[in-house]
Amino acid sequence: MKKFLSIFILALLVLPLGVSAIPEPKNIQLPTVLATTDDLFTFVRIALNWIFYALLVLAVVYILIIAIDYVTSGGGGGSDKVKANGQRLTYVLLGVALALLAKGLLYLVCYLLAGASTSCQF
Repeated sequence: MKKFLSIFILALLVLPLGVSAIPEPKNIQLPTVLATTDDLFTFVRIALNWIFYALLVLAVVYILIIAIDYVTSGGGGGSDKVKANGQRLTYVLLGVALALLAKGLLYLVCYLLAGASTSCQF
């Protein structure tokens, strides 16, 4: 319980640092009424951006938790806990890579469909 509490407090201290690093969208406001499809697409785009950045912050927090668990595992290189932490870290990094790949794929599709003259905002 004491270990969980210390990790929770550490996460609460680190979380504002990650959130403050997220850039604010320029001149974008949430629509009050979704009257047209443009308003709907804008709302969906903003919501997906918030989810994307929140997941990146959670990934950083999770990596910090894995690092703390790795340091405090107190075993040699063959310890089961060390192997489990390595697997967890692999899964987190794979998730971040897939999220970044998906975000980049949106820009690629927009570039291919709309052309280089159009600025794609996602």
